Amino acid sequence: MKKKKKKSIILPSVIPVRFPAGEELAAAMRALPVMRLARALADWVGDEPIPIADGWQAPETKLDAARALGLVAEDGTLTDEITRRLNWIYEIAFHAGYLHTEHGAVHRHQGLDTATEQTDAQIRTAWDGALNALFAHGVEDLLPAAANPAPLDFHGIGNFPLLAMLEQHGTATVAELSDEIALGATEGMTPSAAEHAWAAWTSKHGDPTRGYLGLAEELGVLKIDGETATLTPVGAWAMLRQLPNAHLEHLPGSAELTPYQVLVCRLGMPDEAFGRELECWLTAREPGSAVTELLTEAAAQGDSPLYLRTGVQIAAGISGDTDEAWREALAMPGVRPYAAAELNRRAGRDFWGNPLPGLEPIHCDSAVMASHGIIAAYEGSKDPAEVARAVREEASRTSEAAMFGEMWRSRHQVAYQALAVIGQHHPDKKTAKAARAALHKAPSARLPTAPH
Repeated sequence: MKKKKKKSIILPSVIPVRFPAGEELAAAMRALPVMRLARALADWVGDEPIPIADGWQAPETKLDAARALGLVAEDGTLTDEITRRLNWIYEIAFHAGYLHTEHGAVHRHQGLDTATEQTDAQIRTAWDGALNALFAHGVEDLLPAAANPAPLDFHGIGNFPLLAMLEQHGTATVAELSDEIALGATEGMTPSAAEHAWAAWTSKHGDPTRGYLGLAEELGVLKIDGETATLTPVGAWAMLRQLPNAHLEHLPGSAELTPYQVLVCRLGMPDEAFGRELECWLTAREPGSAVTELLTEAAAQGDSPLYLRTGVQIAAGISGDTDEAWREALAMPGVRPYAAAELNRRAGRDFWGNPLPGLEPIHCDSAVMASHGIIAAYEGSKDPAEVARAVREEASRTSEAAMFGEMWRSRHQVAYQALAVIGQHHPDKKTAKAARAALHKAPSARLPTAPH
């Protein structure tokens, strides 16, 4: 089944996923309810060919099939939603090789024994076929029955969101994945025409992204947690197989992770999975050494406030004899204010209001640290609400106006970048306008734009 191709794919060096062994992959695929439903549908169809046009497509036939699969509504009717669901299971069954069509009829694939559990090789082959159904039809099959997709083209774009997740260490927001579906559906249009066409179509018919993610989740490709989707080990394994020439680092054993890989795992793994990785990593090193490794890596990631803050946060959560490591970090300019703040916290002092001698904030610490927090919030979520939350949090000691003033007077590029983020992405128009006004006061010829 033909699918569209993204023009370019830039993969990170590390994707924070541990790929399961072959038997674990097969067990995960075999346990998926949608795969069992697809086999059950093939069993219901049987070996006797059913004409597609006036047989399978007939409402009474679909009602019988829905009853056999336990999909009918409480009142026994066949709703549009149940019909759409049945059609999707049919697509899964066909692409998985459970159903076969020829001469305008459909029947159970010859040799398929629905009474016997599939071998590991068979279920992996069937699941690969089901994934192709997601690639080819996972978006277009969700469209309302009466909706004309034109001028958009939803066929064959189900791989776009998943490839985008690979590019971002295996995780992305729902909004980002909606943008990827829009990119595929408007392929060939100019940017302005694409933006207009997507906005017009979705305002009339709705955005299919949530529905698509639901189909991908039931195939075991990803997990959805609120506004964030994360590739599962099965999903990452499957997508990397679509890119045979991709060269990625495979994660070593937990104890051998590099500090950079620890940061990537924190950003791309669920809390429980990362907790296991970190626990194993810490068993192989002294607490002070672990803190030093993480803070050194955080300082080296100064161009990415998200990575810098992540390294500091992990280090701050490590218990044990780590005071000396934090004192040594005072010599690292990139993390010095964070080390001073942590040492004050440990002494029961407030870095801003009552610091220890020698551990006071210095010029621009406030503006730089606030800027890190705001940019990290945007980098980690692309969510305007998170930008607003970060602005409130960082301005809690003063006011937004005062914070913006500190930023533009600081002459730090990171502060200018934070103002650009607020000006472009803050949901409150008044706050965004104030940030843009502050940025225009900055005495610099190299004013940045917000990160994409």
